[in-house]
Amino acid sequence: MSESRRPRVAHVTVAPEFVDRIMVHDLRRLRDREDVTVICAPGPAVDLVRAQGFRVLTIPAHRKLSPAQDLVSVWRLWRLLRAGRYDIVHSYAPKGGLLAQIAGALAGVRRRVHSCRGLLYTPDMAAWKRRLFRATDRLTNGLADRTIYISRADMAHSVDDGLCDARSARFTGSGVDLSHFSRDALAPDTRETVRRRFGVGADEVLVLTVGRFVGDKGYREVAAAAAALRDEWPNVRYLWAAPELAGEEGVLPATLAADHGVADRVTRLDYMADVAELYAAADLLVHPSYREGVPRALMEAAAMGLPILASDIPGCREVVRHGETALLFPPRDAAALGDALRAALRDPQAARARADAALRDVRARFDQDALTERVWAIHAELLGVDR
Repeated sequence: MSESRRPRVAHVTVAPEFVDRIMVHDLRRLRDREDVTVICAPGPAVDLVRAQGFRVLTIPAHRKLSPAQDLVSVWRLWRLLRAGRYDIVHSYAPKGGLLAQIAGALAGVRRRVHSCRGLLYTPDMAAWKRRLFRATDRLTNGLADRTIYISRADMAHSVDDGLCDARSARFTGSGVDLSHFSRDALAPDTRETVRRRFGVGADEVLVLTVGRFVGDKGYREVAAAAAALRDEWPNVRYLWAAPELAGEEGVLPATLAADHGVADRVTRLDYMADVAELYAAADLLVHPSYREGVPRALMEAAAMGLPILASDIPGCREVVRHGETALLFPPRDAAALGDALRAALRDPQAARARADAALRDVRARFDQDALTERVWAIHAELLGVDR
């Protein structure tokens, strides 16, 4: 590659919402050094990404496995990668990784990188499905020159379980935009304005949950805990920032809150471009996910100084510590979630102390600018250029 031109890098995933919500901060900084192209499925968020000055190409693709559709996706992606003459293809998330690594290898893209954002399979998953996901992970990682892990636990598991060669595995950690997720970046009246928008009174407690509206994000447990605490804590309201992504499996019924008798306590929002104002409006974050890589919601909430209750899973433990910066509870356990919520409601001073400690910790460990530099270092290593 000529030293006079910037490397051409195709950043590939399936969900355009993932680009807008997760990838765009890194891409803003990487385009100072790279000619960045985003390739993803069509969707409303594509316009949001293009509005920030990025070149976005679209292919037909879905998050769930669909052999016939996936062959079409690989073919379309192969054509784009061959035509673009890219120096690197960098894929994100399980399905984007599988499609992009196959298409990139077939198109002759010499340098291939995959970012693992979390492992799909869980111990309770059907054996055949677990074997399938292990096989697709092994194929994706085997085709990639480097696999980037944001979670140390996921990297250790992948290497130990033979899903990724230790020589190609790289740990970067994760991070969020600390300049954006800051109460100082918002207008002074943001909290009151947002609470009025959702009809939340000054004397009410607003409990926020952020995550896709699927079963493994723990919304069933939140609804069950809300029902159990309904009479004991009549001033508690719940806000779910819970989008549905195109082609999503396991989407929960729209009647979930009503089915638990708490429809009058729960407000559910569809996709929102910016959740910072929701963190400012809330009094607690509940994050009851069954599995995570490194959950952004915890980093974002911590950066906003919001007390956190989270499931006791490896990804959450990489961000928070039980009793020090958050309260943790077993996943899939609505009663334990309810107990943690009671503890936080009964002792708001202790919850505030944990939130203050989490804020200091996230500023020290989860700055996304530092993460982007580590990603660029991996690209530069493969390209043989100076960092």
